[in-house]
Amino acid sequence: MYQRLLLPIAIMQGLWLLRRAPTLPAPVGDSGRVGSGFVPALKLAGVGDSIMVGTGVREQCHSLTATYARLLHARLGCAVDWRVHGRNGATSGQVLREVVPTVQRAHVYILSCGVNDATHQVSVDEFAQNLAAILAELRAKSPRAAILYGGLPPLETFPALRWPLKAVLAGRVRELRAAATEVIDQHRRVFHFQFPPAMSPDHFASDGFHPHEHACECWAAGLMDLWPPTLAGKRRIRRDAEARETERVAQDDAASCSL
Repeated sequence: MYQRLLLPIAIMQGLWLLRRAPTLPAPVGDSGRVGSGFVPALKLAGVGDSIMVGTGVREQCHSLTATYARLLHARLGCAVDWRVHGRNGATSGQVLREVVPTVQRAHVYILSCGVNDATHQVSVDEFAQNLAAILAELRAKSPRAAILYGGLPPLETFPALRWPLKAVLAGRVRELRAAATEVIDQHRRVFHFQFPPAMSPDHFASDGFHPHEHACECWAAGLMDLWPPTLAGKRRIRRDAEARETERVAQDDAASCSL
């Protein structure tokens, strides 16, 4: 209820912010390779908004996608070819219509969208529909790919935002985050990164809104916790599968005895 009362003030504050906020240039480049060798490289594609453009970092090699590529190479030992596909300020609908069609097949996708939906007052239902369509399009391009959804950050901790705008946007983000969870739960091999409840001010670029290099390093490390699974994680998955199979056999045996 209080968010509705604060909305007119928040809108005026948002317009003021748009006029005063510095516009950061996007870094040069959109692709690269980490590692070498004769084995075909693993293909990594970043898809989405300004995070994929690299806004906030000085060089594209320090962007979220490139940083994740380096961590992926270090863990798997294979070469990683990475490429970013993004548009500054893109909502989920614009990512779906304008960015996704340009994306090629890949082994891994990193997806970033949703923050601009919050700032542009895109409805929760529309965001959920767009996110589901994006996931379906990427899955159609690469049926066996892992898709990492970068999540929605806690906007209430962004230095560029002031009260009451940050309170209104934080509420919007919580709704969108819950919708994203519901959508992602319906898709296989899609992983949802969850941000910590607060972000340090020194994780932001000079505009107080986009992540800088250190933030991208932390973010990429969080994505690595989701995929690929570590050796210990693979063992745990195997043990869980074996436990489920043992339980199924036990249930079948019990059913046979009851007959």
